[in-house]
Amino acid sequence: MAWCLIPGTAAAATKLAGMQTHLLWGDVDTAEMKRQLDLVKSSGATITRVDVGWSSLQETGPGSFSGYHLGRLDALVDAAEARGIKLLLTFTWTPCWASSAPESIKQNCAGEWWSRGVDRYAPKDPAAYASALAKVAARYKGRVKAWEIWNEPNHDAYFKAPDQAAAYAAMVKAAYPAVKAADPSTTVLVGSLSGSDHAFTGRLYTLGVKGFFDAFSIHPYSEDYSPLDPVAGQDPRYSFIRGVPAVRDVMLANGDDKPLWLTEAGYSTSTVRSRDRWNNGVTEETQALYLKQQVQQIAKWSFVDATIWFNLQDTGRDANDLHSNYGLRRWDGSAKPAWAAFQEGTAFLTNGPEQPAQGPQQPQVPSGPLTPVPPAPQPPAPVTPAPVAPVAPVAPVAPIAPVTPAPPAPAAPPAAPAAPPVTKRPPAKTRKRPSTSKVSAKVSRKAKAKARAKAAAKRKAAARRAAR
Repeated sequence: MAWCLIPGTAAAATKLAGMQTHLLWGDVDTAEMKRQLDLVKSSGATITRVDVGWSSLQETGPGSFSGYHLGRLDALVDAAEARGIKLLLTFTWTPCWASSAPESIKQNCAGEWWSRGVDRYAPKDPAAYASALAKVAARYKGRVKAWEIWNEPNHDAYFKAPDQAAAYAAMVKAAYPAVKAADPSTTVLVGSLSGSDHAFTGRLYTLGVKGFFDAFSIHPYSEDYSPLDPVAGQDPRYSFIRGVPAVRDVMLANGDDKPLWLTEAGYSTSTVRSRDRWNNGVTEETQALYLKQQVQQIAKWSFVDATIWFNLQDTGRDANDLHSNYGLRRWDGSAKPAWAAFQEGTAFLTNGPEQPAQGPQQPQVPSGPLTPVPPAPQPPAPVTPAPVAPVAPVAPVAPIAPVTPAPPAPAAPPAAPAAPPVTKRPPAKTRKRPSTSKVSAKVSRKAKAKARAKAAAKRKAAARRAAR
């Protein structure tokens, strides 16, 4: 596929193009962190997205930060800066002391509370989250391109609350002014939504988030469909080419022309092929083709400022596991065909291709026929908004005490109080349609979802034990 755009009235623009890395996971030492950053640099990417665990940084309480985990974050910022790589840091996961999880799960924060899912619950007090984020933002003032408030708050695998939108809106209103006061130059991203969830986006605007972010972020996965497939008859949130504009339309309808960041998108090369489209992988050749199609479409969207491919490298050996096989590179480190496609696409986006003016933009038809789409259920019913109590302003925060550089560490990290591995995601969840979706109410689907969730929980616990 040639890297070109349909001619039209044009405006030159460049975009940030990068990839997801998990450089703070428990099984990534400093040498591996630097090796992966070298790969990011060689790909031509200008930015990498890294998950940062609040639950690890402030495990013991609001008054202190873990020297070990803060030291690892220092090393990441230093190493990325040395390579000229911008950082998008996603601040997520709630420490037990701050979690709104029920006491039956928290159990007085005894034992491995993170394995009980305590960190997936919204914080009891949004100001606690805002204070912690403001402190780390101040520590790296001028050195972090963007901070993202949480990860997929519309997905109950990552954010549990009686009213997800209301709880998240409260966090946003508390965190944004605190972070901007700590580092006015950084970009604060809000949303980080699973899929192109235009309905949840509208709910957030109803709850008053306008004016509390610099850019809105979404994860426009499209199951195993081509990014150019409109997936006719289904909710646009599950189509890349229809979903991204659907979110944009909600923003414009609310008088907001802030840019969009696509902070996760990609295709797994797992070997699974089933009737559940969200659970399917694609061939390596198809992954490369879809990446090219996605890049060309993004180049036409003047309102999209950044795109992040999920993931740099496969995170496991199991070819049947969806989540483990999103990488541009295989588990053994060798490159998939999508690696070269990413290098070309990144150069295409970051060198300022000519872009058609904003307005109706017809997708380029892929070389082969699109996958037929089965009859679709009715779209989700509108959600009645719930009011959010105003959040008290966050008091100015004191700077974090500097971390004394540690001597060269042995192969294993120094003994320390047990702490959860930093922000390791549960497997096989990212593309799964949120259980709150009204797409289907069939009992059989609920039973399948329950079985899948149970299996995923077992894999998550095993992965966490292995990473510690």
